[in-house]
Amino acid sequence: MMDRFLRNNVFLRILAIVLACIIWLGVHAPQDNTSSSQSQSTGVTQAYHLPIHVQVGDDVVVSSMSQSTATINVTTSILNLASLPAEMLKVQLVANAQGLGSGTQVLHIAAVDMPNDIKNYTLQPSTVTVALEKKVSQAKPIDIEINGTPATGYALGQLVLNTQSVSVSGAKAPVQSVSRVVGTVDVSGMKSTDTKIVDLTPVDSHGNTVQDVDISPTSISVNVPIQSSDQKVTLAPKVTGIPAPGYAVSGVNLDNEQASESGLPSSSLPKTGLVVPVDVSGLSKTSTLDVPIPLMQGMTQITPSSVAATVTIEPSSTVTFNQVPVRVRNATSGTKVTLPDNPTVDVTVTGPKSIVNGMTAADVEAFVDASKLKLGDTSATVAVQVPQWVSVADLSQRAVNVQVVQNG
Repeated sequence: MMDRFLRNNVFLRILAIVLACIIWLGVHAPQDNTSSSQSQSTGVTQAYHLPIHVQVGDDVVVSSMSQSTATINVTTSILNLASLPAEMLKVQLVANAQGLGSGTQVLHIAAVDMPNDIKNYTLQPSTVTVALEKKVSQAKPIDIEINGTPATGYALGQLVLNTQSVSVSGAKAPVQSVSRVVGTVDVSGMKSTDTKIVDLTPVDSHGNTVQDVDISPTSISVNVPIQSSDQKVTLAPKVTGIPAPGYAVSGVNLDNEQASESGLPSSSLPKTGLVVPVDVSGLSKTSTLDVPIPLMQGMTQITPSSVAATVTIEPSSTVTFNQVPVRVRNATSGTKVTLPDNPTVDVTVTGPKSIVNGMTAADVEAFVDASKLKLGDTSATVAVQVPQWVSVADLSQRAVNVQVVQNG
């Protein structure tokens, strides 16, 4: 049936006239641009939430604010809407408190660095209430925390800071809550000494960051010494225990006088040597003992872990030296110590026969240590010095009379 209509010339002419009318009306119909024109003329409003910066003098600080942000409502044309966010990045909201003293103040908020083409904007709120306090400053200690460990075979030495404290300033309450200022040094994988710049953070006694204070300086330089973890340490034998009755120790020799340790820098090693206890309990003849080398706190390893200690044992002997004079040692420039009674003591010593039997009175010195006395003291303990491996078995008098007066 459709084919019959399409072959009908009358129908096709009528359809062509209808289509022509529709096209004409579409081209010549009046267009209403009222909505678009009105939008461009009245503008579009955008809201931006910005922090409030309070400008104060050098001697006061802001201890509290009624609010920390304000809203700026900006009206602009729809054509400028796309570029507005970028232009608003440089805008600041400022409340000027310069020249004002301590107390509560109501300040007007001003928008500065607004885009030149923005003439229409409002602030909500337009004022801010602030509490101003006199600025206080205190010196606080620096605590450096260590992260990580040096590379294998290396150890961390003593850190050297270019300053030991920093100044913390602000309102009284937050400044007083700062217990220390911390920084972190990462030594992970380090193989050589380096100087690092360390940022500092004020914290309270619980380790929480304290806000609203200023620190000066905000960072410090820290020298981080890294050295080989294998350090040479001298071994110092120390006799413990007592040999069998009638015998004495006359010498101890180690087959190694040094060992290599890991974990402690050379600056932390004892200058007198690492003490190696040698237990001589019950020995009645010269013996060689396998003695473990103890680790000091901070040491991770020591090589060798033990040494052979040869302990020389011989029969003991006991001798008494009578009327050994007591002298004054270690006199100071500020005091004068005298012994009014010119005292003497009888000293009984015991030790290896080869040493004791060869001793004379000159090998025994009895004395009082003046460095341990103070003005007004009237009595002092008697000390006795004897040769190595010899000990004092008895002393006829443990204390003597002294006079301690101001020198000069």
